[in-house]
Amino acid sequence: MTTTDTQATGRSDLVVTLQRNAHRIRRIFPLRDVILPWLIARLLVVPIIVCSRPLGKVTPGQLLAMDGGWYRAIALDWYDRRGSKGGIGEYPFFPLFPSAGGALMRLGVPSTVALAGLAWVGALAAMAGARLLTARHFGERAARLAPWVIALAPGGLSLILGYSDSLYLAALIWAVVAVDQRRWWVAGVLAALATASRPNGAIAMIAVVAIAIGLHATRRQLAALVLPSIMFLAVWMTYIGWTTGEPLLFWTAKSAWLETTLLEFAAHPFRQPLALFHVACFLVLLVPYLSRARRQPVAWSVVVFLGVMPALALGIVGLARYAILAFPLPLVAAAVLSERPKWVQVVALSGSALALMIFARLLVTQSWVP
Repeated sequence: MTTTDTQATGRSDLVVTLQRNAHRIRRIFPLRDVILPWLIARLLVVPIIVCSRPLGKVTPGQLLAMDGGWYRAIALDWYDRRGSKGGIGEYPFFPLFPSAGGALMRLGVPSTVALAGLAWVGALAAMAGARLLTARHFGERAARLAPWVIALAPGGLSLILGYSDSLYLAALIWAVVAVDQRRWWVAGVLAALATASRPNGAIAMIAVVAIAIGLHATRRQLAALVLPSIMFLAVWMTYIGWTTGEPLLFWTAKSAWLETTLLEFAAHPFRQPLALFHVACFLVLLVPYLSRARRQPVAWSVVVFLGVMPALALGIVGLARYAILAFPLPLVAAAVLSERPKWVQVVALSGSALALMIFARLLVTQSWVP
């Protein structure tokens, strides 16, 4: 074989490899079923957020409203306000998301682009994983709707803002996908990424263990699932204890937050419209899930219970987003919706999109908490 033939063969192999990779990417991120709902949600919501206040002026920094401001502060200065007024308020936020955003910011990326951009990439990955997981358990019709349900649900607002929710959801869903494929160490690392994203991120570790037990995983395989998360938590708690003297400060600091408990809501359900909105969004996803609870993997009920219990126990404001982070809820809703006529699907998703837009407007104008 001549040198020319060798070069031609090499180029041919490269073309084939690129084509295979492109096909794999299109299969994971199909335009109509994943990219389009992800894009439409942002086209609907971002102009409302960045143009609402002050009137007539574009303020991209609004994408870092609420918790996004804490993440930006951590990304800029790390956890360095312990002695200042309200300084412990940043400790309930775990370090993965602001660390990644801070790294981008040090490379010259503006804070809004860095943090919101990370959230958007995570949301896209989460929707792609949700489609694959739904296809495995409910079929292609439901899989095509799952990303739309996640993207247009009012609770999906936190996937558009500069929040860590997207990274957590993506890591959790892909960890479950990895366990289904018996890729134990991959699932363990992904679960650790979810654990490092949120204070209750260890739910991911528990979820993959519950699924693995159902698959009759060995002790060694279970160890692969839990060790990365345990190692992160041990290191993080050691660091917090060394710098503040309180290893659990990320938990105890939340006691300073004003919350509406479930009992307070039950006593006065109409006193706080924000709380009522969150509960309504949660029930819209919970009802279809309960109607099919017996058909779901037992481990999925663990995810739902652990995902929404902190909000039910400590403060119901936030239930809308926790319902999305408890991924079986939107996936089952998509499965139920896929069995309805097309016009019902259009009406349901359009109504959800309208509620999402209203929520975004109230976030800016009335400081409604996602």
